[in-house]
Amino acid sequence: TDMNTDLNPDFIPLSQPYNIAPWNYTGTENVESIPNANIVDWVLVELRDTTEAQYATGSTMIAQQAAFLLNDGSIVGMDGSSILSFNHSLIQSLFVGIWHRNHLGVLSADALPGFGDVYFYDFSTGADKAYGTNAQNYLSSGIYGMISGDVDASGLIDQDDKSIYWEPSAGTNGYKNSDLNLDTEVDNIDKDDYWVPNAGSESQVPE
Repeated sequence: TDMNTDLNPDFIPLSQPYNIAPWNYTGTENVESIPNANIVDWVLVELRDTTEAQYATGSTMIAQQAAFLLNDGSIVGMDGSSILSFNHSLIQSLFVGIWHRNHLGVLSADALPGFGDVYFYDFSTGADKAYGTNAQNYLSSGIYGMISGDVDASGLIDQDDKSIYWEPSAGTNGYKNSDLNLDTEVDNIDKDDYWVPNAGSESQVPE
């Protein structure tokens, strides 16, 4: 049930990779070395302040932060273990979006519960934990997760992901968006086991 860490440490970049389109995130998160052997990759965490998930459009965003994803599905800060910290005031209710460079983004279906100033959310316990219909895949043992296959990060898994991006990279290795299972290799497994079954899926994060 754990994700693989094959990219770690040789291929994961030391600076956050979301400073390009479509994210255009300007944060400067970086490390001198990958701080935890259980790190899978970078993700981008986004906080939205509104009353209901359906209204959590981009205009309600109050904060973003690049962070590390661990192989047990938890998200941690730059030291590889601490919870994320944000210095923003909340007016209504807090919703969280998670972005990854070749998976469809997800938004919490419900407002985050919190005690004091500490909020938490677990997407993995059910398909309905992400806003929308079938917004996550069933992985194994009652665990749900983000949908892989969005190579160009367009929010839609379509033919472009295969023909424009996967095919030219097939047979290569490294830190590449066409490597859909993050095992460092761009091969038929990425296409057949990740792109094919997920083709046609679309991000349901409100725009």
